[in-house]
Amino acid sequence: MVIGDSVTYEIEPGLTAALQHTGLVVSANRTQMGFGLSQWPIFHWWEIWEPFLEEVRPEAVVVQTGIWDVQAVHGGERRRPRPEDPDWEAQFAFLVGVALDVLTADGAHVYWLTMLPSPEAGQSERLNRLLADLAGGDDRMSLVDLTPGFTDTEGSYVQYVDRHGAAWPVRKVDGVHICREGAEVVAEITAAAILADAGLDLVAGWEKDPWRSDPLYEVDPCEDPAPLG
Repeated sequence: MVIGDSVTYEIEPGLTAALQHTGLVVSANRTQMGFGLSQWPIFHWWEIWEPFLEEVRPEAVVVQTGIWDVQAVHGGERRRPRPEDPDWEAQFAFLVGVALDVLTADGAHVYWLTMLPSPEAGQSERLNRLLADLAGGDDRMSLVDLTPGFTDTEGSYVQYVDRHGAAWPVRKVDGVHICREGAEVVAEITAAAILADAGLDLVAGWEKDPWRSDPLYEVDPCEDPAPLG
């Protein structure tokens, strides 16, 4: 079961393809535009998740938040906590704990994806540090670090990756959302972590599945080179 915001919505097709290509996994998409744990005053996620959990009965839940929790967004004044709150870490840690209580109540394990690097340094690091600390003390949760897939050797934000000599974008024009190549990077990292815990390996070929033609990648379209033969 995949839960998250608009970035996770773009991750999900590739991740589902990578998992389901094994023939042993079924994945359910429950992503939500504008999702953030701190959106709870207007989006009661702990209640909204309940019927999905009852329907899916997941063994593993993939979660990602970020943009709506730590960045400046429209309507952000309604968030609790707000990024500028002096006790932001304590409040957000409490929300993570509530989320884990709900998501793992029936025995599921949570794979929490780090927030992807931002063009503006510092925005994702704060959240990721807190998640790492929480994961270190809670065996219901594994942190999946996506940062190496979206930074260069010096740890700086990257917009493109080299694919057979051509520059392919991993991020959309806003620098936040992701392209097909970005979804493939996340899917490989995340699916490998989940499958390894089950004693399984990725099965080659998922990268070429029909998920790459999903029209969601044409929203704020990525300037992909011509498809490789």
